[in-house]
Amino acid sequence: MDYRKLGKTDLNVSCLCLGTMTMGWTSDKVESFAVMDYAVDNGINFFDTADIYSQWVEGNDGGVAESWIGEWIKSRQARGKVIIATKARGRMWPGPDGEGLSRAHLLRAVED
Repeated sequence: MDYRKLGKTDLNVSCLCLGTMTMGWTSDKVESFAVMDYAVDNGINFFDTADIYSQWVEGNDGGVAESWIGEWIKSRQARGKVIIATKARGRMWPGPDGEGLSRAHLLRAVED
């Protein structure tokens, strides 16, 4: 696996990034954990996610991929071994700060 320096940081990320949009949508937790295991076993250390992922699934408030990544990191003792890129912008709750890039939206997205 090839790696690249991430911007002006000291982080080196794999040239391939694991997208997690299907977690909690078309792949269940067991499948998702297996995919993350496979990715790391093959040199991928960069995961892309978002708070809104799987929100479109009936009965799902979103955030499943982020939660499962956290559970996977804890169960595999992988903290410091993977780099997570996440996003917050989409509508996650009602009201004027329910979506967008306002300070209020971003702070709540981080806390939720």
